[in-house]
Amino acid sequence: MIAYGQQENQYTQFMYNQLVLNPAYAGARGHTSFQALYRAQWMGFEKAPTSKLLSFNTPLLGDRVGLGISIANHTHGIHNIWNGSMAYAYNIKINKETSFRFGIQGNIRNFNIDFSDPSVRVQQNNDPSVTADDAQNKYTGNFGAGIYLTHKQMYFGVSVPSIYPNEIGINPLSRETAEEVPHLYAMAGTLVQISSKVDLKPAVLLKRVKNAPLDLDINLSFVYDKRITAGISYRLGGDGAGESVDALVMFQYNSFGFGISYDLGLSELSDYNNGSFEAMIRYDFIKERNDIANPRFFF
Repeated sequence: MIAYGQQENQYTQFMYNQLVLNPAYAGARGHTSFQALYRAQWMGFEKAPTSKLLSFNTPLLGDRVGLGISIANHTHGIHNIWNGSMAYAYNIKINKETSFRFGIQGNIRNFNIDFSDPSVRVQQNNDPSVTADDAQNKYTGNFGAGIYLTHKQMYFGVSVPSIYPNEIGINPLSRETAEEVPHLYAMAGTLVQISSKVDLKPAVLLKRVKNAPLDLDINLSFVYDKRITAGISYRLGGDGAGESVDALVMFQYNSFGFGISYDLGLSELSDYNNGSFEAMIRYDFIKERNDIANPRFFF
């Protein structure tokens, strides 16, 4: 049997988590940032996916260069995956209001499958894909690239974080083994002032991978007093009415930011879980208070 599907993890708060999707984003916010994120997908579902992410990015050499580092851990079922990446971005300042960034990154990934887990049920004896009472580890390396354009209060980016289709299957006898499939991401967003206190902040993320349905996240948020952001997203995904409707809230107090989101599933899978939850915390090293007025602060 041959199966196809999307392999990379998704984040509802993608607009605050762009480094993991696009290496050209490194340093784009204009100051050093640390971020931690936790996602519990399909809560209540046995051995449902969870994601933990730590990231850091900063501008260097007077904003000409950006550097980003991220470490992520993803678990689902008997799989445990660690991923580390380092991104480098170069900023071409077109004029005072427009910048074009090109970014590259290197990735190291560890795949672990624990067949000793009590939940494992072997359907076929002597299946070479299953190693009884043992754990299998595999390391792979990869590279990615992206572009990122900012103009006034808008941004647009396109990226492929992992380009090379590494073999990740553990059955050496199989002709059809699992591969890492390149994922294409396109993102865009802006900030529109409605009044002295309220801004409108729409964002969109397109996800495309071979042999999987086109996926699209559309978010519409309102920012009050440049401190509180609240919005709603729709994730296309799958068939029928889509994959989910998501609620997001982000609180910003000086250098600290804290965001949470909840996904309400729309697919048939929603009958078997309690939705998905995400929490994020961010710390920014801001030199001056008026830097917060820069729209990039919210990207």
